[in-house]
Amino acid sequence: MTTLVAEVAALGLAVAFTSPVSVVTVIVLLTMPAGRRRALAFVGGWLVALAVLGALTLFVLHGQDFGSRSSTPSRAASVIEIVLGCALLVWAVVAYRRREPSKGGRSTPQWLGRIERTHWLVGIAVGAVMLSYGLSLAAASEILKANVSRLDAGLALGVFALTSMVTVLAPIVIVLVAPERAEQTLAAWKAWLLGNSRAVALVVLMVVAALLIVRGVHDLIA
Repeated sequence: MTTLVAEVAALGLAVAFTSPVSVVTVIVLLTMPAGRRRALAFVGGWLVALAVLGALTLFVLHGQDFGSRSSTPSRAASVIEIVLGCALLVWAVVAYRRREPSKGGRSTPQWLGRIERTHWLVGIAVGAVMLSYGLSLAAASEILKANVSRLDAGLALGVFALTSMVTVLAPIVIVLVAPERAEQTLAAWKAWLLGNSRAVALVVLMVVAALLIVRGVHDLIA
């Protein structure tokens, strides 16, 4: 169980640190009317998406023989892991090669400005859409292959959910804990993220994708 928790926590952190656009989105939402509600709605949407994935994992797929490497479910999970890893790796490499050099003053994506004219509950849909489903499915696959009890699987899913939200929760914590410095701090974060983090996130994603491929191949041929 300790190994499983470490694996899903690592995947959760990979989600957190390969989602710079999500962090920028939360920062921008906080500057809008009803900003806190918008930001919390975003986090709520993120959690709703994870809850749906978790429900499928715990109540639909849990209990099948994913633990035995020679079983059909386990081999299917390994194949899914390899396919996800390959898809993520190809996408990350292509995106990295096509990225524009950092100019330090990149503007906020235009679509974020349109959200200001919508109801704050729209943040739920935005949060659900912006979850990294590839890495989330990889975490679910690891949990199923561990063949642990439903309670332990739920705990692992909880660890994944918490670690995946480390970066998107950070701006909200800053606003709540240090509101007098929040505007300056978040502006600095936003500028750095818009200017630098895309390349970093893509490199991290390449590493995670390669690890998923290696792990899936190992489980498939072992």
